[in-house]
Amino acid sequence: MSETTRNPKEHAARFVGGLRRISQDRGKLAALRRGLTNNPRLHVDAYPVLASLGADIGNPVFLAIAAFYATHSEESNARNIGDTCRRIGLIDSQKVEESTERRFRRLLASGNVEDVIDQLRSWIRLASSKGVPVNYESLFADLWNWRFYAEDIRVQWARSFWRANDSTGETGQPATEPSTVSAP
Repeated sequence: MSETTRNPKEHAARFVGGLRRISQDRGKLAALRRGLTNNPRLHVDAYPVLASLGADIGNPVFLAIAAFYATHSEESNARNIGDTCRRIGLIDSQKVEESTERRFRRLLASGNVEDVIDQLRSWIRLASSKGVPVNYESLFADLWNWRFYAEDIRVQWARSFWRANDSTGETGQPATEPSTVSAP
């Protein structure tokens, strides 16, 4: 299948699969983590690794997902980042705290994909510190589609974050296997 006909789900599976293959290479992961900085000159260190994974170096989604994965490679089958943020908020309490909700609202209020990525930096670091896995394939697809479906993605994330109590996510214990990604 050519690069131009691949959909976001296929891009996500291929790219995250490549990240999994290099997950034991500490040097490559260190180069990718430099993508989390606000200094674009440090992002250059990640470019050779991204290129080796078949990524479009000019697309910020590839750099962001690679940097997030290099920072916290534990994966889950969370529906989307809204579900992950909810799980983070439920780690220390039975109810999501107001400060977590405010932080999540800032994420939802992000305009372009660069703003979303900027907000996600702190969420991924928080997920790492609290041991909450992330569904990188789903996150990749959402960021990939952000410029076309931002409002739909915001609604999906919000539904996952503020969902009514159910029996599948209230413990804050995430599943361990990544799920397939569905584009909005």
